[in-house]
Parts: sequence; C-alpha cells; structure tokens
Amino acid sequence: MLLILPVALWLGYVVIINVMLSTKLMARLISYNPIDASLQYESAWSFWPGVVHVEDLQLSGSDSLLQWAVLLDEVDVDIHLTDLLRKKFYAEDIRAEGFVFRMRLLVDPTSERDLEAPHIEALPPIPNFANPPIKPALPPQRDLENSDEGYNLWTVHLEGVDTTLKEIWIQQVRYAGGGRIRGGFYYKPLRSVRVGPLAMELRSGDVHLADRVAARVDGDLDVTMNTFDPREIDGIDLLDTTWARARLDVALPGVDFIHFYTGEDAEPRVEDGSGELRTNLVINRGKVEPGSSASYATSHLVATASSLRAAVEAGVDLRVGERGEARLEVRVPRATLERPEKGLPPIVVERASAVFDAPELHLMRFPPGFSSKVDVVAAAIPDLRWLNADGAAPDAPRFTGGAAFMRSSLEVDPLGRGSGVLSLLMKQGALRWKETTVKGDAEARIALDAASVLNPAATFRKSRIEIKDLAVEHKGEAWPDWWARIDIDEAKVGRGLMQAAIRLECKDARPAVELLDAEDAIPGWATGLLTMEGLKASATVTRKASDVDFRLLEAQGGNLAIRGRLTKSDGQDPRGAFLVKSGLLSVGIDLAQDGAGVHPLVGDDWVNEQIAALGR
Repeated sequence: MLLILPVALWLGYVVIINVMLSTKLMARLISYNPIDASLQYESAWSFWPGVVHVEDLQLSGSDSLLQWAVLLDEVDVDIHLTDLLRKKFYAEDIRAEGFVFRMRLLVDPTSERDLEAPHIEALPPIPNFANPPIKPALPPQRDLENSDEGYNLWTVHLEGVDTTLKEIWIQQVRYAGGGRIRGGFYYKPLRSVRVGPLAMELRSGDVHLADRVAARVDGDLDVTMNTFDPREIDGIDLLDTTWARARLDVALPGVDFIHFYTGEDAEPRVEDGSGELRTNLVINRGKVEPGSSASYATSHLVATASSLRAAVEAGVDLRVGERGEARLEVRVPRATLERPEKGLPPIVVERASAVFDAPELHLMRFPPGFSSKVDVVAAAIPDLRWLNADGAAPDAPRFTGGAAFMRSSLEVDPLGRGSGVLSLLMKQGALRWKETTVKGDAEARIALDAASVLNPAATFRKSRIEIKDLAVEHKGEAWPDWWARIDIDEAKVGRGLMQAAIRLECKDARPAVELLDAEDAIPGWATGLLTMEGLKASATVTRKASDVDFRLLEAQGGNLAIRGRLTKSDGQDPRGAFLVKSGLLSVGIDLAQDGAGVHPLVGDDWVNEQIAALGR
C-alpha cells in the first residue's frame, strides 16, 4: 500500500501533465496575453515532475521598449511549475540543441520617417510580432515604466543552461554558426536584468551586419552582467555593469560594413581592409584589465574622399601591462596617397609608426594623461604640384615641379606638450609667383621644442633651412646659382600668429632688392646693394592674421650694412624704411603709399624715427 500512493501520484502527474502538454493547454495559459509573453512548441512530454522534453520551442515577449524571442530545436528542462502561477518562467538544468536568441528595440515612427530604410529592414523577425516593430502611437493604459500599479509582465529566469548555438541576432547584428552556450539569465521586463555567468563558444560562425558578412569568428566569450534596471541604462553605460573576457580569432573580409552606419554616399569611403583580428581582452566595468591584448593587420585598406585616394598596409597591437598601463602601437609599412583626376604620381610613406601610452585603458572615458610618439622613416612627394591648393587665386604662388623627401619624429607627453624633428629634402623644386619663378634644391631641419595639442600652438628652436643652386627669374632678369642658409633661433606659431627670429647668410641681396622693386631708388655709390656678396643678416618676422611686420636688425655684405623695417596690412601696399651704409656714406629708403623715396646722408636717428612711426 505504501508504494501504491506514490505510483498513483506519479501516474496522475504523467497523465495530467502530458494531456496539458499535448493539448498545449500550458502554452495557451502562458500565452494568455501574447504581447507580454507567448509560448509555442511542436511537441512536448514529461515523465517526471517538472522535467519536460520539448521539440521546436518558441518563447517570445515584449515590453514598452523591446521585443525578444528564444527558439530551440529541442530541450530537456526542469521547470518550476508552481512559479508559472506567479507569471514567472523559471527553468533549471536546461539541456538543449539549436539555441536562437533575437532582440530588437521598438521603432518610433515619429522619429523614423522611412520604415523601409535598410537599418529598419535589418531588424530580426520575432515570432508573433509584426515587422517592423512599431512603438504604439498612444501611451499604454498602464504606465509600467514608472509605476508598479497593474504590473503583470512575465519574468524569465533560466539557470544551468547548456545548449548548442545556432544564432544570436540583436538589432542589425547577427551571429550565425556553430558554438555552445552555458550559464544563466534573468529578465524581469522594465525592472531587472541579470546575465551570467555566461560562457559562449563560437565556432566557424559568420557575423552579419544587415546583409553584409562583417566577420568570420572563432573564439570564446565569458560574460557576467550584474543586476541592473534597464530604465537606468543608456547605451555604453551598459559596460558599467559588465565583466567580460573575449578570446577571439576573427577573419575580416573587409571593413566596408561601416557604410551601413555612415551611409553609402558618406566620405571617406572605405574599401577592403581585409585582415585578421585577434583579441584576448578582459574588461571589468569598462576598464581593460592587465594582461589583455588585441591585434589587427591588413595588407590593403583603401579610403577615398573627394579627389583623394589613400591605400594603407597596416598593423595594430594593443597590450595592457601588469599594472594596467596600456600601449597601442600602429605600424604602417607602406601607404600611398593619390589624386587620380590630376594625373600626379602618388605620395608614398614607408615605415611609419605611432605609439600611444596611457596609465590605463577605459572604454567609457578618454585615457587620462596619455603620451604618444609618431615616426615617419621616409615619405616622398614625387611632384610638388601636390601642394597647390585647388581654387587658389590666379596670382597665388604655385609649384610647377620638383620633388620632396621627408622624415620626422614627434612626441607628445601626458600634459599634451609636443616636441620633435622634421627633416626635409627638396630636389629641383620649382615655384612661380606673379612675375617671378624660382627653381632649386633645399634642405631643412625643423626642431619642434614645445607644442600644445589642446591649444594649437608651437615653438621651434635651432632649426635650419638651406637653399642650394637656386635660379631666380624676375621680369626678365635672372640670378643663377643663388644659395642661402637660414637659421631659426626661435619661432612661435599659433592661431593667427607667427613670430620668428632668424639669421640669414646668402650669396647676395640682389634677388631681394629686385623683388622689392628698389633698384631704381638706390644711388650709384650704393650699387653694392645689388650684390652684397656673402650677405649675413639677422631679423624678426611677425605675422598676425593678414598683417606682416619684418624687422631687419642687421645685414652686412661686402662694404655695405643695412637695417630697417617693413610692414604690410591686409589690402594695403607695404610701408617701411631702411638705412643703407657704405663707409662714411649713408642713404635712407622709405616705402610709402605713393612709392619709394630716397633720403641721402641720413643716419641712425632718421631710421629709428621711421621705424617708430610704423608703430609697435
């Protein structure tokens, strides 16, 4: 008799529960309001209390923010039957095959005018819900987001999940492929969400963005999301609840999938970028933890914008050290920049690199106090016509030929102060400006002593520019084999401001005199100004916006000496005064609105007064 009662209870359970399962009465009870929750399946049976085997299961639901669905080919699950009476689907020891998860946010038709737009059509289909998922125009009768009054949405609580993976589709991003998921999940609509600990194996799967294959993935993901209120989470703030480890080997067929977000006609337009991405990242509440690493390499990434086309071979490596310090290295073995419509040979950059160091790396905020170093071993501009601005005025200076080669190194410290060196070599550079043409070679070494990245400004010290074998032509006159050396003792450059203190040594002053149209104003005894062999000079130059102030502190060449000042304001002719000395003789030259004037036998007092009259 003692055995009859348990057997009878068991038989009663088997009969009743299987009748409910076969008639799908249980599914209808859960699906009483299919908008909140809906359960469907092809077949199901149970021979032990709470333990159910289900074929082709579909569980879906929604709230005022989103719609979701879980689909399984088959599952053995221990369901807490009494919890169903409290509108809670609580299941444990879930052994399943063919797991599919889909989730999409509701679309607000007042802000989304085109409901057939690609990003709307790429949302996942959810069983028992229409496409696209339109947010109701009228407010719900129950304000469940802000009040518990009338709250009766179904809660889903899954523990001990172990299932093969078929698909995960969230918004426009879809993973389709092999894998496995182990862990748990808790979801109380509009109130509480908890994920994990969750372990995911991804095996030979494709990641789709809308209709594009964005990546092919093998790897493992471990995710734990602490309990949070979805009403209080906005976008990337979700990371503040998350611990995750991502060990991934990703093959990228290209990166042109970004046009899904930027638009097909947006610039720059990116092509190819195929390569390999590998990660071993640990992220704790947005912070990338010690020991994390990631790398990406591509042999061909192309970006086009307007009339420019850039092609890059690149590698990127991220490492986080034992103390959490992060280093990002970017290597560019070769890059080219083309202007196909102009027919110019491409600019070529070889062996460029950049290193960025930060005391920590956080995905939710900009790294504090980071430093960087950028090196370019070699860059070549094979045709200086590259430097001509499109749409420039007809009388603007324009390069007509020549080539340039460059190497540089720049460092920025944690306070945003930059320093570095630029070395430049120009061969057969040819420039035309109005009635003047110049052609020759030049070398430059520019030393950046201090620069502010946050407030664009820079100071240069101990820099030199050397001009060699320069041929100058002006109004039919020619000066071949001219040379010059310019030493920049100090220079400051900022927004609308340029100041420089320079020292000059050159072959002679004839090109400068001719370009100033001052030859006719020079008396016969001072014709040495046309040559001033071995000229040496020191000067300061200040430019504020369109105003220029040139102060010639001293210039000596041969038996001549000259000093003075020249100023020019926007839209006005230059004004200035210079004193020229030759032994006991001297002459003053002034430049005024009515032309140049000559003042014989004046001295230092005259030029000082003229300089002062030009203002500070």
